[in-house]
Amino acid sequence: MKNIIKKSITSIIIMALALTLAMPMSAEAASKKAPKLNKTKVTLTITKKKTKPAVQLKVKNAAGRKVKWTSSNKKVATVSKKGKVVAKKKGVAMITVKVKGSKTLRCKVTVKDNRKSVTKKPITNPEPNPAPTPKPDGECEHVWVDHKKIVGYKIHCSCGKTYNTIEDWKQHNFNIGVTENTGHGYSEEPIYETDYQECTICHKTRPVQ
Repeated sequence: MKNIIKKSITSIIIMALALTLAMPMSAEAASKKAPKLNKTKVTLTITKKKTKPAVQLKVKNAAGRKVKWTSSNKKVATVSKKGKVVAKKKGVAMITVKVKGSKTLRCKVTVKDNRKSVTKKPITNPEPNPAPTPKPDGECEHVWVDHKKIVGYKIHCSCGKTYNTIEDWKQHNFNIGVTENTGHGYSEEPIYETDYQECTICHKTRPVQ
């Protein structure tokens, strides 16, 4: 009977030691998992809604580690200390997160703008409303302003350089040895051209003087 009790106690001690040794091994194995982002590519679309589109980025397997978020182009998209990305204007930005003791992670953010720009059509024979105060000879005291239209875009790279086309910007990334996914972001600036002039009082139009 005593031998049976001794064998049972010995078995229990061996099992307890095995469980104790296995627990730190499992924790060590879990700690070896490399941190990674929940998203590596995101597209945000700006609409007529007042609230700008946003997305929450998260770093997996980074518990207890210090992380730092940055945006390559804050004019296009910003990122908070907790990884919340908010769209600002049309373009591309690279969101970078540095995880202490691990590699740097990136997410490419493309911002689109679905808001349609309203172009005012020339009015040849308008009916002024309200009626303007006429001069003694019955003519309107015209106040002419330029009517402008978008004829192209300037591409501003996040590194400070400006290009005429997207293709030139892509060539710039190629020349410095980076890809579109890991390279610089960009923003677009409209280029305007005056196509006619319009009176702010009676809305009569005329060619550019």
